[in-house]
Amino acid sequence: MLQEKGLILKKKNYDLTLLLIIMALLVYYLIIAYNLLFNKNPDELLRYKIPLYIYRHGALPVGTNKEVMLPFGNFSYAYYPQLLGGILSSIFMKIMSLFSTKPTLLVFAARWTSSIFGIITVYFTAKSCKLLTNKRILSYAAAVIIGLLPQFTYLSAYVNNDVIAIAGVSILIFSLIIATKRKWNYKVAVLFAGGIIVCLLGYLNSIPFVLLGICYAIFTIVNQYKTGEVSGKSAMKIVGLSIVIVLLFASPLYIRNYCLYHDFTGAKAFNDANQRWLISTGKQTMNPYNGSIIRMMLDSNWMVTTLKSTVSLFGYMSVTPKVGYYIFYLLFFYTGILFKIVLTKINLDNTTKLKKIFDILMLLGVILTICLSIYRSATTDFQPQGRYILTIFPIIVIWWIEGINKFSILLVNNIKIKCYIYIPVICYVVLSLWCVLRYVILNPLLVG
Repeated sequence: MLQEKGLILKKKNYDLTLLLIIMALLVYYLIIAYNLLFNKNPDELLRYKIPLYIYRHGALPVGTNKEVMLPFGNFSYAYYPQLLGGILSSIFMKIMSLFSTKPTLLVFAARWTSSIFGIITVYFTAKSCKLLTNKRILSYAAAVIIGLLPQFTYLSAYVNNDVIAIAGVSILIFSLIIATKRKWNYKVAVLFAGGIIVCLLGYLNSIPFVLLGICYAIFTIVNQYKTGEVSGKSAMKIVGLSIVIVLLFASPLYIRNYCLYHDFTGAKAFNDANQRWLISTGKQTMNPYNGSIIRMMLDSNWMVTTLKSTVSLFGYMSVTPKVGYYIFYLLFFYTGILFKIVLTKINLDNTTKLKKIFDILMLLGVILTICLSIYRSATTDFQPQGRYILTIFPIIVIWWIEGINKFSILLVNNIKIKCYIYIPVICYVVLSLWCVLRYVILNPLLVG
């Protein structure tokens, strides 16, 4: 009996450790959010206009409303149905207004949404790693790795939709891993649908993972039906439940978009508004790359800038850490993923075949996400920004943890050598904290 109580207490302590990491990260994000100057961060002014409008009027904005537009280009994010962030931020602003309506505090309240979705990403990525490795220490490592990447930290501290999409992908991935390691049930279906909803109402750069996630979900539930793990009736109910939840929560904003602009996604309405500006003023505001995609990749700074801004590039792409930071992060992630690829013969469970299919589809999701960013820079507006592809980060961290786990198995008989596995993680934590401290928190260009 005492032994059982000890195991329960030990489990609770482990859960408490993850909770403490998450709470520490939340405080960290909020401290930065409180000190960041407004409109010194990419797209924050235009993003903030959405929750500000909802806060003031208690209604969703229309793209043609001057309150949600920039004074040039006819730019407005109200053309898009991705309003989840704006709605939640407006709620936090209302809560803040009970105590103060000071503009800086309202902006701070709007930023709570990003901080919350930041820790949601941390939580679900850590839980995914725990499921895959069955090692809590590696789930903690995953939490600090994803939570402390300087660019991710930065996204978790100002008003943006990118971090919402990243969170949606992390929820989606976690639900698929549960379905693979265990089996589909109604709870997993609700979680899966929730991930899709967050992606669809967050940012559509997450759409590759949504589409491929749906493909994998269908494949696994059919496979579990064939093996007798899930009955045909249960499988139909699970699929139906997922569809109903997604339609119930995501479709209203897309239908609203079609009623307003005859455009479900808002992309055409956004571009048409910009074209009207161009025709009336003759002033170009969006500049696609003048050349082929191949030439853009070879001759421009697209790859280097995207890589840098995926790791740490702050402000309006103007605050650049030294090159040593980028080399460290590149080697750090390369090493762990290399272990995963090279040590393929180490089979950790009986779901290896399904896991390989999952990895292939996730790799395709990574490639398609990068391709979407390339295509946008080549055809719409040349903007090599890492935040557009950071939805790949949860799966990158998961692969890194899997690689390190496989490598640690080889060192199972040498505890001293095994300890050295965690030295890079400690270096990662220290370097990440120092990078944000030096280039963000102590930077008078970004903080007040």
